[in-house]
Amino acid sequence: MGELCRGWLVFGIPLFYLVAGYLYRDATSLKEFIAGKFRRLIIPFLFFSAAGLAIYAAGNCLLLRQPFNAGLFNLLSLDRYYLPYPASLWFFLSIFWCYLFFALVRRLTHSEATVGIACLLIGTVGWILSRTIPLPLSIDTAMSWLPMFYLGHLLAVCPAGQKIVNGEYWIAGTLLAAACCIAYVKLDYNVGYCYNLFIGDIPAILLLTAAATTGVTCLCCKMGYIPLLSYIGRNSLVIFAGHQHIMIIIEQGARYLGFNIDTTVLRCGEAATSICACVILTFILRKYAPTLIGERSKGINRHSERLKPSITELSE
Repeated sequence: MGELCRGWLVFGIPLFYLVAGYLYRDATSLKEFIAGKFRRLIIPFLFFSAAGLAIYAAGNCLLLRQPFNAGLFNLLSLDRYYLPYPASLWFFLSIFWCYLFFALVRRLTHSEATVGIACLLIGTVGWILSRTIPLPLSIDTAMSWLPMFYLGHLLAVCPAGQKIVNGEYWIAGTLLAAACCIAYVKLDYNVGYCYNLFIGDIPAILLLTAAATTGVTCLCCKMGYIPLLSYIGRNSLVIFAGHQHIMIIIEQGARYLGFNIDTTVLRCGEAATSICACVILTFILRKYAPTLIGERSKGINRHSERLKPSITELSE
């Protein structure tokens, strides 16, 4: 079962970047653009970081009587293996930098070919830095994934991309994604959150990653309007972060009570419980404290009159 589940890693992380690139919409000024992404990504990052610190202090330190590990909260760490606590929070930082890098490139040139070349160069530099001189705040990670961000942008601006978004290639995409996932497992590759953790033939991994992610996108677009709705939801990063926080609380409680949950059935039950709880939590936050999770205004039914929100609304 574990080997079968490993296959999703070849597209699980890249799909976040592809969707972010697809939803990229510029603003009238760079200042306005940065302010919007700061509200949408950095404020939730700060909120969940504070929540993670509180959960860690209450659970690990007070409840389980373990020493406080300050290194978990050192956001300026240059350790290539460092992740914020909880680990899912690196997504907020990384995707924020991707938006910023891409916005800067777009302001320097309007040629799609030049933009693509620039994204590939930035991605290459990011990969080299991540293996030699890692940068803090997930900057090198964002640079490494910028080509995948650009691939998502191509889906929005190219005719072939529009056919994918319309779900015309979903059968071929499904077969392609399945083949890539099987190849990834059979070749015993390991895809980490950043290129610096990849183990295996790097060119082959990059090819499998791009192909599998595009294939899954074809399937998702057939199932829903865009991958953001059918695969990870409108508040994907918020739900993902909330899910990890609740998982930590459940595991801390189980350890305190001396209850062993390290079985497949209990782990699945734990994950299902956590996902349901974080969806409810997101629902509550969007209604009563929308700014904490990057929402512009109160009210969770702001776009409920239409079944399929516009791309502009989803990218706000």
